[in-house]
Amino acid sequence: MKKIVFILFLYTVISFSQNKKDFDYEKFSNPTEDNELSMYFKKEIPKKVLKKIDFNNDRQNIVLSFSINKEKKPYRIQLSSFNGDDFEKAIIEAFKKYPLEKLNLHNFDSKNRYYLQIASRKRNKAFINCSSKIIVETPPICEPCEDLNYFEDLKSCLNIEVKKHLYQNINFELLNSINSKNQINLKDEKDLELYFDKEVDLFIQFTVDENGKLINKKTKVPSFLKDEIEKALNSFPKIKNPSTFFGQTHNPLHSFTIYYKEGEETVYKDSRQEFSNFTKPNPENQLSLFFKEKLSEDLLEKSNLNRFHNRLTISFELDKKNKPFNIKTNARSTALNEKIITEFKEYPIVNLNFADKSDFNNYLIQILSFEDSKNTINTSSIVGYERIPIYVGCENSKDIQDAKRCFSKNIQMHYAKKFDADLPNRLGLSAGKLSILINFKIDKEGNITKITTKLSKPSPQIEAETKRVMSLIPNMKSSAMQNGKIVNISYRIPFTLYVN
Repeated sequence: MKKIVFILFLYTVISFSQNKKDFDYEKFSNPTEDNELSMYFKKEIPKKVLKKIDFNNDRQNIVLSFSINKEKKPYRIQLSSFNGDDFEKAIIEAFKKYPLEKLNLHNFDSKNRYYLQIASRKRNKAFINCSSKIIVETPPICEPCEDLNYFEDLKSCLNIEVKKHLYQNINFELLNSINSKNQINLKDEKDLELYFDKEVDLFIQFTVDENGKLINKKTKVPSFLKDEIEKALNSFPKIKNPSTFFGQTHNPLHSFTIYYKEGEETVYKDSRQEFSNFTKPNPENQLSLFFKEKLSEDLLEKSNLNRFHNRLTISFELDKKNKPFNIKTNARSTALNEKIITEFKEYPIVNLNFADKSDFNNYLIQILSFEDSKNTINTSSIVGYERIPIYVGCENSKDIQDAKRCFSKNIQMHYAKKFDADLPNRLGLSAGKLSILINFKIDKEGNITKITTKLSKPSPQIEAETKRVMSLIPNMKSSAMQNGKIVNISYRIPFTLYVN
């Protein structure tokens, strides 16, 4: 009998994604083991850490990417590796100290994103093998966003502009027609979702072609709304500057979700405003006065805020002794990030106004805001929070990250126990790897719902079995919450099933 092995990672669904995994860094970025950057990392990274390099599935390299702030310093440094926390942290910290002028690129622009290979492998042996040439990505720029100067802002701004355009140009009344008996024509999964649940997530996915036109991709909506989506995307004003990668036209995917519920008005809501409404920032509250004494005007100028990215926040968890840990900010300046965290550790936690204190809360406080073209210390009066769903048996996890690992481990064990291990044998599947992408939602009651799957090789039987096993996952011990509201949350699990 053939044996099967599951390997999975769990992560929440993001708003847009880019697929550059097929780019040939070996051919176009001239990596070598003995260039200056490779020698620097070999010196800075302990050998025991280098042994922990972990590659992403079939990729033969690890890529580092970063953005640039107005001080010409790197931020949002990321690696394309998995399960290599020590390696990732060591590489990122070392790269922060490396002089960018040594990267053989004459001009760094905050509007761009930069990529270079860090490591590669041959015959399963990993080694440091850095690019000698930096690869540049430029974002698509639409007219309402062209005043912005940062890569992430330009991409997010386009996403929001398209989303607002669809809210204004889609006839949502059409969604009511599915409940009229003489018009029922259930063609696909989203039709059924709307018919039975009286609500539906409209998943919109698009890209921008070389002519600046929005191209509908794998959008998932009820069948009778597809023409509406197509017309709305076609009517969006032409993008002035489409995206490029390595100087060539690049078509990154953008996506977002519009939630529709029968009987509720479908209107665009700014999540940033909702956060402000809950946390009630005030430039004269006790925390604001504290930071006014600690943050100089010079540091405030390094906040890199603008009318779109208009607030700097700090997030943290609390341990059993009410002490903050895992403290982070969204600052685009290392100096400002370190200063805010250092000072926050000195602030008496008892002086903060918590709306809720529960295990696995991630707390969020606004520190700075951008108003009237000026950076202002304007801190939250009430501490915002969000809480992940907790899998049964994971209640004693030490922190949020541990709870997420517990979630993934329990789902993997669940599949190992419940999946019909003889099914690949009965189907005559050949030995090898089968990739299964599972999307699902955990609703407000903690139920697993809206399960969809995508397989690397078509197999209706494996797909049906995957959904069956997924539907048997027990209800969560607790649901997700955000600022006082129980919320739905979407997840994506990429499974790798090995048939031996």
